Amino acid sequence: IVVGAYQFTTGPGKAYIFQTDDGGATYGQVAKLTASDAEDDDYFGWSVAIDGDTVVVAAPLDDDDGGKSGAVYVFRTRDDGATYGQVAKLTASDAASNDEFGGSVAIDGATIVAGARYDDDDGSNSGSVYVFRTSDGGATYGQVAKLTASDAAANDLFGSSVAIAGDTVAISGGDSVYIFRTTDGGGTWSQVEKLVASDGVSIGRPAISGDVVVAGASGDDSIAYNAGSVYVFHT
Repeated sequence: IVVGAYQFTTGPGKAYIFQTDDGGATYGQVAKLTASDAEDDDYFGWSVAIDGDTVVVAAPLDDDDGGKSGAVYVFRTRDDGATYGQVAKLTASDAASNDEFGGSVAIDGATIVAGARYDDDDGSNSGSVYVFRTSDGGATYGQVAKLTASDAAANDLFGSSVAIAGDTVAISGGDSVYIFRTTDGGGTWSQVEKLVASDGVSIGRPAISGDVVVAGASGDDSIAYNAGSVYVFHT
């Protein structure tokens, strides 16, 4: 389990790793992660993701490429989780101030996706998502795609949350969830679907497994004020 602590009171943010060796009855802390170039107010640990031996930790207020441009750090373990070392720091190829790259992150296998909801290439705060891949077992990562919605509009905050499973990425934006897919092993990605709720409720924060996408609607008040609901989509 990876847990972020992005507003650590005595210095830069951190991420903690807990592991169980008794089938989940108990968990113990095995590592504390910090960025190699840690600075106060980077918000390291704002979003985290894990797959196998690889942990992804975002610092969306990192300012290497301008104030709040954002960065994503990649850590790996080579001793079954006893220790973790930083192997990469990812930034967007067109990083700019206030993009907050890394506001959301997800990982599956060799692919990492990172949202930049305040990127404004297609309008103020329209948002975008970046895809990175490794071809050398995680030693290095390179950006392979930048995803934007086909109907991008101002204040959509596309990329507020992301999810990935295999060759499919789900991204929240506006009041919908967009589905992108690769058919060439991750070299290129194309939008294949825009999911909307049948009753017009705003949906987002997707999760994906196989052919199923679920999307939250925390503001759905059809039963009670902001009671919330979850929508399930199947291909």
